[in-house]
Amino acid sequence: MNEVNKSEFWDNLYKINSVGWDLKTPTPAFIDLLKSEYFADKSKMLITGCGYGYDAIAAAKNNFNVTAVDFSETAIQFAQSLAKKENVKINFIVEDFFSLNDDHLNSYEVIFDYVTYCAIDPSRRKEYADKIYQLLKTNGVFAIILFPIEKRIGGPPFAVDVEEATNLFSEKLELVVSTSEINSIKPRKGRELLQIYRKTNGKKS
Repeated sequence: MNEVNKSEFWDNLYKINSVGWDLKTPTPAFIDLLKSEYFADKSKMLITGCGYGYDAIAAAKNNFNVTAVDFSETAIQFAQSLAKKENVKINFIVEDFFSLNDDHLNSYEVIFDYVTYCAIDPSRRKEYADKIYQLLKTNGVFAIILFPIEKRIGGPPFAVDVEEATNLFSEKLELVVSTSEINSIKPRKGRELLQIYRKTNGKKS
């Protein structure tokens, strides 16, 4: 089994502070999304692979009802402590995203992913797309910042092919936005793409 499928792999990285993906601040493009038309009139949000919880806390401060999941207990413990300091309530879950139970089905108006898709075993990407669909409410939106868009060997992060990702998510969701014109941090500029999908009644299950 690929080591990225094991919670111990991720927890160890957090324990030794080998978390190069961590921005130590909310994702700038996510802050913009919180104020966007795509998130308007929506409240219940799921953040996948939430890490230290910076994005989850930012969403909670913007009046979203946030559930945030991560495979690492160490990351979630830090996130819970930070949320307490910031005086916000967030439902943090230590869990394999793929194992979220039926209580979460058709539950979320917004799902956000940044550096989770590139962290999972690439052989499970279709399974990931299917799970996103199952968790979204009808008319809910899935926002993902695809990264790293480049040719690279190994991972994580594993290389992301935009066409492959678009085809996977578009099987059941409607693509409404695809743009590289986002507020990227300098080292990632030109290597990432924001996509927003919507779950509509017309899509097959």
